[in-house]
Amino acid sequence: MHIAGWQKVSLVDYPGKVACTLFTGGCNLRCPYCHNSELLEGRIPSQDSREIFAYLEARKGILDAVVVSGGEPCLQPDLPEFLERLKQEDLLVKLDTNGCFPDLLEQILQKGLVDYVAMDWKNAPDEYGVTSGREDVPVEAITRSLEQLLTGTTPFELRTTVVEQLHNEHSFEKIRDFLEPLVAKTGKKIPAFYLQAFKDRETVPFAGLTAPDKKTLERYGTCLAAVSDRVMIRGL
Repeated sequence: MHIAGWQKVSLVDYPGKVACTLFTGGCNLRCPYCHNSELLEGRIPSQDSREIFAYLEARKGILDAVVVSGGEPCLQPDLPEFLERLKQEDLLVKLDTNGCFPDLLEQILQKGLVDYVAMDWKNAPDEYGVTSGREDVPVEAITRSLEQLLTGTTPFELRTTVVEQLHNEHSFEKIRDFLEPLVAKTGKKIPAFYLQAFKDRETVPFAGLTAPDKKTLERYGTCLAAVSDRVMIRGL
């Protein structure tokens, strides 16, 4: 398991919980607004997993959860075994994923290896390529991942990092129109859909990107009410 870095305490990565966040190396996408671009190629040396588990053991009663983020954790071939080891620490486990690997996600969900999933939904299908930095991004696979979450019992959220140069109101109308048949098919709305305001930082691959203002984000959010029980704004 390639853990490229970790944050010992986070109050924001697992809703309502005190968590330790682990960042895996490597990602199959190249989003121009990525905050963790230093992890994309997976070249950062791996952290000592013994040190991580020793820390988790020492913080029992203080930490509620551990978050496995990235990069893209589902690129790690031993992810299920690693999640199973984390579950042995009696901590809640959250997985952050871009949804491109539905077969592995299905295995993880069926085995009950996570307690919460945060999955990216980056844009309308016809805009996914420019938003993810890959024209061949597998939207069909991402849709399968969402269907698994909707038909399963594991709590989850969708999240879109909103960038002024990549999203507009029509983008979210198209997201709604694309997701409505899936919501109707499964008989369940998305429990929580977060619109995350883009924040610039040194590690973002492309300069000059900005976030819409709060009113604009709220207007985008109204487009998603038909497919989500709750639409919320993050980052403002």
